[in-house]
Amino acid sequence: MDNNIQILIKGCLKHNLQSQEQLYKLCYAEMIKICYRYANDADTAGLIFNDAMLKVFKNLEKYEEKGKLLVWVKAIVVNTCFDYCKRQTTFSASNSISVEDHVSIEPEVFKNVSSKEIQVLIRKLPIATAIVFNMYVYEGYTHKQIGEILNISIGTSKWHLSEAKKNLKTKLEKLIEIEF
Repeated sequence: MDNNIQILIKGCLKHNLQSQEQLYKLCYAEMIKICYRYANDADTAGLIFNDAMLKVFKNLEKYEEKGKLLVWVKAIVVNTCFDYCKRQTTFSASNSISVEDHVSIEPEVFKNVSSKEIQVLIRKLPIATAIVFNMYVYEGYTHKQIGEILNISIGTSKWHLSEAKKNLKTKLEKLIEIEF
């Protein structure tokens, strides 16, 4: 492990405010992006990030130096985002999707659209649908894992992902039509 990170961790464990501020700043750029995927606005993303960092500082003594610190912090940030989503959203049971409901988006579409534009479109999805989409696409969770985390069925998770893809496909097609 990098010696500077070890020094930073030791300082944080001693409740040194400068070390805590440095760790906060070290994590901010990468982790606020994750928070923003699950928040409605920048203020809420900041609140989620602050809550996550509080958990990091409270649990830093549990960190084992086997892996990278930012990977450990990311796990806490992602779980804090999930906790926030569970408090803010009610997931209703949805029907399982059938094979004919499978939606695919042609890769060429993404050549004409920026990642920022895609994020804007994802934020316009219904909250529960956006959460499942982000968990599946960005965090790499399976439908079974999503179901366990959000206390929904696998079918409901699949339905939300399918709805997200349908909605995004429609919005992307409209966006591309406008640009040409």
